[in-house]
Amino acid sequence: MIPAAICAWLLGCAVQNPTVVLHPNFNQQRPALIAVLPMDNMSVDLDATPLVRPIIHQRLEYQGYHSLPLDQVDRKLKDNGVMISHDVYMFTPRELGNLLGADALLYGTVTEFNKHYAFLYSDITVGLSLEMKDAKTGETLWKSEQTSSENTLLPSLLLALSFRRPEESLVAVAAYNAAFSVLSQYRPYAEDAVRQVLSTLPDGPYGARFYPWDADQTVWEGDYVNYWMMFNPVIPSGHPHPPFNH
Repeated sequence: MIPAAICAWLLGCAVQNPTVVLHPNFNQQRPALIAVLPMDNMSVDLDATPLVRPIIHQRLEYQGYHSLPLDQVDRKLKDNGVMISHDVYMFTPRELGNLLGADALLYGTVTEFNKHYAFLYSDITVGLSLEMKDAKTGETLWKSEQTSSENTLLPSLLLALSFRRPEESLVAVAAYNAAFSVLSQYRPYAEDAVRQVLSTLPDGPYGARFYPWDADQTVWEGDYVNYWMMFNPVIPSGHPHPPFNH
């Protein structure tokens, strides 16, 4: 039998290796209002957190939670000396909760945001680490770490087989992988990573709704995520920290 990880690699699918912790009394402490804090970035791509953070905010809303507007969070933090994302750790959860008026705080790190191009093969990997803390007690309510990846191995093989002449196959496959490599639209991979991480979080108190992106990626041109990325975030990503060590 072929291992699941190898099957996923051949098919170009995501391989899930989640790390999940859920507070035993989560249902009793389920937050009504969450502040998604500025995220740390351990990748080399500066566009990672400006893309991932609004997706988290938007998906939380559809999962039944109320999430404070990101610009409101950033303005209040900046007014209180938070210049880069890692500065949020200068404050206790209680202090941040009082400052932002939130019941819970969502800390996050982009652990990976990479693409690799090897002429006939390309892959994209997005890794996320999220931790939700109670703003009153500082207790961890939930935390999860997930990596989502996609590669072009199977599509490349199918494309190559569609040509009779080897030289035509090589040209077509190389062009396909080059297009995949320079793809600026990371959003599908970021959406998938966020979806997988938040799938381990119980639904919020306001009831979950279907997230339209999961059925049609064209329906939200100009939505909150795209709107957010049109502007420079108030607080840039700061120095990275090891996931779950705060």
